[in-house]
Amino acid sequence: MIAQVQKNIFIYKLLSGNNSYGFGDHFIRYLTFKAREPKGYFGYINGNGFTEKLEGKIIVKAWKELPQKFSNCILGDFIVKPDSFSGIVMLDKSLASDNQVKTYYKLLTYFKNRSNVLMNKLHGTHGRVFWDNNYEEISINDMDKLSEVLSYLKNQN
Repeated sequence: MIAQVQKNIFIYKLLSGNNSYGFGDHFIRYLTFKAREPKGYFGYINGNGFTEKLEGKIIVKAWKELPQKFSNCILGDFIVKPDSFSGIVMLDKSLASDNQVKTYYKLLTYFKNRSNVLMNKLHGTHGRVFWDNNYEEISINDMDKLSEVLSYLKNQN
């Protein structure tokens, strides 16, 4: 087991069932960010599984702050691995004060900047960049794609 997936059951209730409030009302992405220095930066694997380092906890803190900064943001499942972070983010289009794509890019920037600031404080550095410039994303537009992504997350363990 590499790491445990952190779950958010609300996203499942929101997107499943017979309600009309679902995928059409949301902008949903599965994201993966990689550390610039891939050497077990966020944690390490040992005989008991994955042990998260303080840097990994900082990443989770920055991730969990997103709904406070972006009122239309709902977080889904996420996972911290030794050299990367992956998670599902959903923007409610009905609550957006701005174009959801614009808000999405602001959210990505905020997450990377906020986690960089927190890690620089931890390390007593200034301006050091901890993330690779690129990130991977998968659009989630239906229940099949959501199930596929959730299965992928689960199997990363």
